[in-house]
Amino acid sequence: MDNFLNSWYGIAIMITFDIIALFVVICITYRWFFKRVFDVLVSAVCLALVSPLFLAIHLRGKKFMKDNEGAIECLTESYYRVGKKEKVIALKKYRSRDSEGRVLGMYGRWIEKWKLSYLPRIYEVFLGKISFIGVKALRRSEAEFVETDVEKDRFLVRPGLINPLVLKGDEEVTYEEMFLSDRKYAWNYSFFGDVKIFFVWLLKKIRGEDDYYMGETRKESYAENLLKDERITKEDYDAALELDEKAD
Repeated sequence: MDNFLNSWYGIAIMITFDIIALFVVICITYRWFFKRVFDVLVSAVCLALVSPLFLAIHLRGKKFMKDNEGAIECLTESYYRVGKKEKVIALKKYRSRDSEGRVLGMYGRWIEKWKLSYLPRIYEVFLGKISFIGVKALRRSEAEFVETDVEKDRFLVRPGLINPLVLKGDEEVTYEEMFLSDRKYAWNYSFFGDVKIFFVWLLKKIRGEDDYYMGETRKESYAENLLKDERITKEDYDAALELDEKAD
């Protein structure tokens, strides 16, 4: 046995066995442990890599605020979404425009040109508010109309930056199809499933296909969709919109 463990092929076999055992443990515990572990580890690495960019945004933003006193009070603004277990989560994004929709000079144009507004999402993943892979984060005005058990199953998991619809979605995907996809993901997500979703998304990004796979859910909100189809009244729609600015 000692000769076996000291030989190159013995060491190779033991390393291979350890790797296989690790993968088995990851797969078995992924749903309740390792998915969150990967989110924390990957987001921590990403934060470390882009920390100079965060610093550059902060310095340029502070300079703009100093040169244009009163233009904005804070570099970031909050927006609210409904997360896991139907909890309202406050997310952050960098401002590129003022309250009247005007671009914040060269600083704002820089933010928009390089699509940096939602860079804080990496930090939100680290905090556990969202995940790298998960369902679409709904506004409160949209979640207000999520009523059936099939639709509510989406709240069993965290919203994600990459949606499972990337696997089979197209420009014709409806909200009903999205909810069915969300439910399937919530009940069946796995390590290898998430890996597949990530690489398919990465391939689409390389091809420049953007997020057209989200279909009508990309073009209009769920509340707008219901109003258009006359499944809710204008009064219901207006009342739901008021929830979007509230934290609780």
